Amino acid sequence: MNRRYLLVVCAGLAAIGGAYLLGRANGPGPSPTLQAQAEATAATGNWPAVKAPSSSARPARTGAPLPAAGAPLDETFAQLQARANAGDARAAARLARDLGRCHRLRGSASKDAATIDAFTRREVEGMNADQLRTYQHLLDAMELRQAAIGRDQALCAGVDDEMLATLVDSIAQAAMLGDDEARACYLDRGPLLDTRRLLDRPESLGAYRSQVPRLIEAGLGSGDWRVVDLLRRAYEPGAQGLLAGFVGADPVLHYRYLKLYRLAAEPHRVARLDRELASAVVGLTRAQVAEADEWAQRTLRNHFAGRSTGATPPGWETCAF
Repeated sequence: MNRRYLLVVCAGLAAIGGAYLLGRANGPGPSPTLQAQAEATAATGNWPAVKAPSSSARPARTGAPLPAAGAPLDETFAQLQARANAGDARAAARLARDLGRCHRLRGSASKDAATIDAFTRREVEGMNADQLRTYQHLLDAMELRQAAIGRDQALCAGVDDEMLATLVDSIAQAAMLGDDEARACYLDRGPLLDTRRLLDRPESLGAYRSQVPRLIEAGLGSGDWRVVDLLRRAYEPGAQGLLAGFVGADPVLHYRYLKLYRLAAEPHRVARLDRELASAVVGLTRAQVAEADEWAQRTLRNHFAGRSTGATPPGWETCAF
């Protein structure tokens, strides 16, 4: 087993994490207009629906099978895109995921040669027994990971920059057609998924702004805890990121979504969430707290009953799919 695999994979993970942090750091500041819209939702917690862009058709019902899993994307791209444009939710989700795999592969393909060489020259003679066992476990795991990388390479062979440039639009389309993972990814990252192309397409921020209310409404209506988790963090005063810039800081709504999330939290997370609630309630009136508590209970019954928050573990990555 070649030890080079370990560094290649770790470097790829570091690149993905770096892009995530960059995206959250570069979100726009709160908009007064959008802040007013956020405040207008306080009474009900419901977002107004907005007209979807022309590229976001209603989900089409089709029995046509998708291309075989792992089929080269350069051979399936046109078919998947056409079906997605016609409202085929399954095709849109498949296209978004395949493009995402190729985007990540492209980002991790070229790494610092000196770092890789330094790792492969590492001597193991000085390692003790525990270190050697750990090292061997990592190498075994990397062998499985290398097989996955090989599958991605086969999927992405022939995929060009023009195809990869559609990544953000494809994820947005899958999100608008109801894919919950794409929805969470797009709400959190939006055009910042591809920062290299953002300057060439500033209109993509306007598209994000028009799509977010409908995505939030759909997520809450379908009982998606991903959306609740994103909102409880976005509304928190001092929060950074694209979604936080859209909704604006709001202590009342921060408390509302935090309370809703706490009501269904996994037992091992309750103590920490209770501490967060104790901090969030500071500065709120009794009437605001009572109204927020009642809203959270009602929303839980109407949309989230029986649904687990397990899809949002601490530190979950919104675009890991």
